[in-house]
Amino acid sequence: MPKAPTIEKLLQNGSAEWNKLRKSGQAPTGQTGATFTQLFSANADLSGLELVGSEWERCDLSKMNFRDTDLTNAYFHGGRLQDCDFRGANLEGCVFEKLKLLRCDFTGAKGLEDLEMDDVDMDRVTGLDGEEAPPPPPPPVQGITAFTREQREKMLGQTHAGGAMDGAASPHPDELPPFRPQDPPGSLFFRALKRVGAPPLWVLDVPGLRPLLPQRLPPGSSLETLYREAVKTRLENKKPAADPGAVERAQKALRMGGKEANVAAVYLREVGVLPLFRFAAAKQLKAELRTEVEVDDLTGSVDPRTTGALLELRLTHEVVEHVHEVRRRLAAAQLYTSLLEAGFNPENNWDEALESADASLELANAATGEDRQALLEGFQVFAALPEEARLRRLAYLAESVSNLELLSRLPEGMEPQWLSGPEVRECHEREMTYVQSLKAQDIPAKVPALGKAELGVPEGEVPEESDDDLFVHVRCDVCGKEKLIVQSPEA
Repeated sequence: MPKAPTIEKLLQNGSAEWNKLRKSGQAPTGQTGATFTQLFSANADLSGLELVGSEWERCDLSKMNFRDTDLTNAYFHGGRLQDCDFRGANLEGCVFEKLKLLRCDFTGAKGLEDLEMDDVDMDRVTGLDGEEAPPPPPPPVQGITAFTREQREKMLGQTHAGGAMDGAASPHPDELPPFRPQDPPGSLFFRALKRVGAPPLWVLDVPGLRPLLPQRLPPGSSLETLYREAVKTRLENKKPAADPGAVERAQKALRMGGKEANVAAVYLREVGVLPLFRFAAAKQLKAELRTEVEVDDLTGSVDPRTTGALLELRLTHEVVEHVHEVRRRLAAAQLYTSLLEAGFNPENNWDEALESADASLELANAATGEDRQALLEGFQVFAALPEEARLRRLAYLAESVSNLELLSRLPEGMEPQWLSGPEVRECHEREMTYVQSLKAQDIPAKVPALGKAELGVPEGEVPEESDDDLFVHVRCDVCGKEKLIVQSPEA
């Protein structure tokens, strides 16, 4: 008769198999002297077992149920215990050494006076002062898989050997990095950027993340190069200087609505020059954003220079509707980056880690809702990308979300749905400044003289048959000339 698998083997194969045996009553409760080495496991039900003299060497355990378990003389060395339930457990003679305890509950545990702790880092741990045990916790989650730290080490070794750029492999750390999906994208980006080595030039496109800066920039006079130089100067706490020729080219790019309109707008922002044109570039900028958003890729990049240009020019119409999609992509990129950082990948049972943290579940739901297959497929695509490409996607999405959220907070009517050509709203070779948007009934109270001059409506009267029209009030900054441009929903 084949020998029954040990608890060590069962937990290495996954908490689901072990929990299934517990539920059916087939798992032996006597596990005295069991030894666990470098085990990563979550949601396993170990309640009521006899784990006398058991040894736990460098184990990462999350949401483990040790309720009423006999851990007399057990030895926990190294590793991390997170959200573990020790309520009612017998800890007489138990030793915790060089351990991280996070949100563990020892309420009602026995033998606490004989519990030895040496170099234990505790964070939000409860119950070590002998309170009575509360009602039992809910049953453990079923159907979750687990895997050993060796699998993570192997994956990390492959990443460091094959993913390092410029031929410089990162040193393998003594301790595996923790899974931290709760960290903001900026923190994930900063840690990953330090592993990359020399920061690539594109990090200057995400100044809001305060990236590590390239030492030198290649010479050039393109608006992109000058924009990045200005960003680098500002992040070095210096004031960028405006190049008159570049400013002229940037203003022209905005007026023509060309492909450089996005870089032109953010360059003018960096050097402190007001754009003379904004509506003229609206069509091009919105088309670029729409093209990126329509790509069928869960972590598809969105250029922050485009969203930054839309914010700088206050072009809100038909833009803020994309905020949800870009947030969704950022959630996926943030989740995948934190998984890969901790040594998980689509092939080594990453769903165990996903279930071990509330933050990761929130990111997963924000990315794909309940569709775990779409989440897996997105992870497979993301993990197959080069390390720098993954990092760029995360950074670009984080910066774009910030820009679009700021854009969504601008007052309504900041940008009407313009239908008139540029010549209608230009004066002195620049676009007239937007002042306000008015309904027909607002004209007698707010701009009676302008209504008479522009529309022929006697002062104090409302324009006839214009209940649904929008009147856009603009003014020339040079000569002070004012206009009312009629915006009709039927046009």
